[in-house]
Amino acid sequence: MKKTNMINIPSRISKNIDITEEKARLDASCKKLLSFKIFLAHILKNCTDEFKNFDAEKIADKYIEGEPKISEVAVHQDEEIKRMNTESTSVSEKTIRYDILFYAFVPVLEETVEFIINIEAQNEFSPDYPLLKRAVYYCSRLISAQRNKNFDDRGYGDIKKVFSIWICTSTPKNKHNTITRFSFNQKNLVGKAVFNKKDYDLMEIIMVCLGKNHDDENYSGLIKLLDVLFSDKMKADEKKEILENEYNIKMTKSIEREVLGMCNISDGVYERGVIVGAIKMCKELEVSLIDTIKRISLKFGLSEQEAEEEVRKYWE
Repeated sequence: MKKTNMINIPSRISKNIDITEEKARLDASCKKLLSFKIFLAHILKNCTDEFKNFDAEKIADKYIEGEPKISEVAVHQDEEIKRMNTESTSVSEKTIRYDILFYAFVPVLEETVEFIINIEAQNEFSPDYPLLKRAVYYCSRLISAQRNKNFDDRGYGDIKKVFSIWICTSTPKNKHNTITRFSFNQKNLVGKAVFNKKDYDLMEIIMVCLGKNHDDENYSGLIKLLDVLFSDKMKADEKKEILENEYNIKMTKSIEREVLGMCNISDGVYERGVIVGAIKMCKELEVSLIDTIKRISLKFGLSEQEAEEEVRKYWE
């Protein structure tokens, strides 16, 4: 029987915990930053026909209702209620929640039209399934969840239009710096019947795909704004200067705090990546464990104890 190296098990667990915690902190910071109304307003203005003729400041001040909900609303709300009422709940069950969910409205002639908007910050563009299908599903859930809230079986006319807008930070090269909309459209197969668009135009998906090529002619407007927000290489002062000077975004204390916090997290993730790379290089060069600890200590200004803790996490 093969003998298990028990020494490596705590190291693997510790490494996975560190990576998971860093990713969770970065994800939470991204969502918090994105949820400020002024950034949501720029997204609505640049991605939807309904808001394109309004100033971003006006959308933020007047047309976004209440405070956006961040990772609060479950995608499967009915199952969540059942789970809460069930004593035996598996530890492995994870509640899937919308990243950001909020209501917005626009005045149209003599009526006010209200919308439900979901924003998703997506780092992995190609998981084990087509991302677009997940977006369609989210829209469907946002509509079905309105039953017995906004409409009943006799009041389908009260269904609110829903948007699911996906901000994708890591995308294939052929999709870099693009914004694509998917929606219902009428197509006459026989004859020329005319239907009221507002009766079927009830869901839209928008994919905002960021890219690394800043010389691209499309690298401007919303794409540049979001790239600046999510950049892990740009310092906080650089971000603030671009947001203020190019987008006329007033840097409140709350926004400044989140921008700085996100930069600090990104710096930490980057530094950890450099340390891990150095440790792996030492292993490939067959440097001994003791010598690797000394090298990491000197190179990164760590005490020998701190260096040993870092090295042992990745010494497998």
